[in-house]
Amino acid sequence: MVVAKTNYRIESSLEVFYTGGPAALFPDGDRLACACGDETKIIDLETGAVLRSLPGDSEPVTALAISPDGRTVFSASRALLLRAWSAETGKVVQTYVGHKAPVAGIAVDPTGSLLATVSADHSTRVWDVAGGFCTHSFGGHRGIVLAACFHPHEMLLVTASDDTEIRVWDLVAKSCRRVLKGHFSAVTCLGLSADGWTLVSGSRDGVCIAWNLRSGAKLSTTPVLEAVEALAVLDPGSALAAGAAPAAPAAVFATGGERGRVRVWRSDTGACVATGAGEGPADAPAAEGTGVVELLGGGRGLHAAGQPVPLVAATQDGRLLVHAPGSGVAAPPRQLVGNNDEVTDVRFVERRASGAGAGPSPACVAVATNSPVIRVFSTPRFDCLASLAGHSAAVLALDAALLAAPPGVNDGESNRSALQLLASGSKDCGVRVWDVSAGTCLALGEGHVGAVAGVAFSRRRPAAFLVSGGSDRLLKVWDTSAVVGATAGGAGGDGDGTTSDRPLRLRTVAAVAAHDRDVNAVAVSPDDALVASASQDRTAKLWRAADLVLVATLRGHRRGVWSVAFSPVDRLVATASADASLRIWSAADGACLRALEGHAASALRLCWVSLGAQLVSAGADGLVKLWGARAGEAAATLDAAEDKVWALDARGDGAQLVSGGGDGRLVLWADATAEDRGEAAAAGAAAVAADQAYANALADRDWTAAAKTALERDQPRRLLAVVNNVLEGADEPADAEAILRPLVAPLRGEALRRLLETVRDWNTHARSCHAAAALLRAVLCSHAPGELCALPGVAGIVDALAPYTQRHAARLDRLARSAFLLDHVLDSMSMLEPVDEAAQNGHAKPDGVLAG
Repeated sequence: MVVAKTNYRIESSLEVFYTGGPAALFPDGDRLACACGDETKIIDLETGAVLRSLPGDSEPVTALAISPDGRTVFSASRALLLRAWSAETGKVVQTYVGHKAPVAGIAVDPTGSLLATVSADHSTRVWDVAGGFCTHSFGGHRGIVLAACFHPHEMLLVTASDDTEIRVWDLVAKSCRRVLKGHFSAVTCLGLSADGWTLVSGSRDGVCIAWNLRSGAKLSTTPVLEAVEALAVLDPGSALAAGAAPAAPAAVFATGGERGRVRVWRSDTGACVATGAGEGPADAPAAEGTGVVELLGGGRGLHAAGQPVPLVAATQDGRLLVHAPGSGVAAPPRQLVGNNDEVTDVRFVERRASGAGAGPSPACVAVATNSPVIRVFSTPRFDCLASLAGHSAAVLALDAALLAAPPGVNDGESNRSALQLLASGSKDCGVRVWDVSAGTCLALGEGHVGAVAGVAFSRRRPAAFLVSGGSDRLLKVWDTSAVVGATAGGAGGDGDGTTSDRPLRLRTVAAVAAHDRDVNAVAVSPDDALVASASQDRTAKLWRAADLVLVATLRGHRRGVWSVAFSPVDRLVATASADASLRIWSAADGACLRALEGHAASALRLCWVSLGAQLVSAGADGLVKLWGARAGEAAATLDAAEDKVWALDARGDGAQLVSGGGDGRLVLWADATAEDRGEAAAAGAAAVAADQAYANALADRDWTAAAKTALERDQPRRLLAVVNNVLEGADEPADAEAILRPLVAPLRGEALRRLLETVRDWNTHARSCHAAAALLRAVLCSHAPGELCALPGVAGIVDALAPYTQRHAARLDRLARSAFLLDHVLDSMSMLEPVDEAAQNGHAKPDGVLAG
């Protein structure tokens, strides 16, 4: 029996935390501060979780630095603001003002007492960190000053500029001690050896130079053959330095630049001793925007018992490549993706670790973004496990197929128990088939003349064929059986267990001009008999898969159709359209069976769950909705996006969902049906127990217990009944107050505010105003005025109490005067017998008893 799902909850998410630009590593090597637009995010390098956000000033962050004790973060922005933040509280502790142009770099001296800033105004300033005042101002450079570093043992400051010069400043004499000339382009980065007397400079002229700071002599020149944007001097002899330990004054340093790879060099020989992994082949040029902009760490931590800290490369496209201190640069780094830009499609995949006997990893997610690279993330932590590079333009569509293991093959014998294939369509007009585990492209399909917006594998026979459609309005069927055959002997191989370096060429077996406008999505039926296409021409069409003969045209949407999917069980097709609706169609005759409306903007993606009993959709309103296919009503609405949700996929029968969209955020959803039902059952049992406790308290006339139960359950009606009983049973007002005061005295914060709101509501009715007055008196006698004034919204509550209280007082006053008038009239008519006379006659009567 299919159990319908009722709700999903966020299991984990990948937030945008780094958008490229400045970054700074904490001395312990466990945390990193990085720029995220105008904000600064402090993240945990192990998990990528955002620990703290430092608010911005609406202008991008231009420079960052960390104090040696790790307690202070220094940031500068294009608004010319330089601020010091407490890393623990996230509050500003000091502000520095003085530069006339944005700050390009920040350096902190080893003692943490001095701060150096270099700026586009050609000046260098040194600040007293605690006092916030400028101690030195140097202006010798003729261009933008790009980098600075303090000598670890002497009062010296080194700066570099785009005027090709390096200057050494004496902070005691407040003068320039030396000018180092040797570069022919902007000097972008500096690094000092542990003793502080060997300086390494990197430049956009493709050269790194080692200098002797004592004499100013040039020690060596290392051609790195790329514009150098980042440099870090490494701990000699460490794994990161590839074991190279040259004698002083030579140094081992790492560089990063436009190629997007970290490389390690020896300054004495000029040799490259290690090259880091990158996206795509090593000999291929790096994709635009993937260059390294920062190199951090690589030495020994100041507050981690001198232990080595990782080497972190920050790239222009928002990635952090973390090279562990014990693994070396050549080993694949751990990737943290700080910015996915715009997510265009997602698919759940399995990624098997390499090596005999390796078992499958937990479910992974393949993500296509506004980038040529497809990235594979682990779940639930969203570590980037692999990058599939090969497309030359943004990837728009993905689909996955899992090939079963060949007969006789199992996990204990080989790593070929199953092959996870991924198909992708791109704006480069190409279709590619990937081996997710190996990270290689197995096949390439060329023939479209427009962007490929939809791809779908066959279902009954996984990867027997592949369907694609795009902006050229064409629908194509590709024969992928050759890919399956080529991988029979080994993933990505040629059939004999060897790996092919060149992808196979996919053969087109059928093609048709399918629509009058762009094709947005395609799907294959579970029995591989039909193909569905969705288009901007407001229609979806069903085709015979074998030869793409038109079977039916699905008309009814008022705007373009963005997504289409076959039911996994019934002969049904679902479509999602820009008219904000979903429609369910019969695949037999093309009739529209049901329209589902609820999105406030375009419905962009959909998928079936619960064995075809339910649908999940995503829209341009930023919402993900769960629908009942039979009833056509939304069972749940999930909100976790600030922009359009372009991508959506379900794992298995909907146990997990993953969504992504224009805000770059990835969200992993978990089915919360069982959890919600358990919570509802527990809440029901608690309610029954509370009702019984309330009934018992009333029967025992234990007003305090009954009132506590009503307060805990937030039941104003029952609380009113208890207070009325207390008032009716009290001989004096003080007796009622003695019962009510211990009841309200323990209340604090939100509970106290809710009680005052209840009193406000009671006070609006004449029947309950006496209970409201008694409870309000108990509150005022039990809590200090300062505590009450600090409650949120208390001013509005008092404003609402005042007019009704005045109205009740006026009504009581009118009643009292009317009673006095009635007494006077009756007395004048000799209808009232005085009490004292009645007592003298021996039969006392109550006040106001009429004479016989």
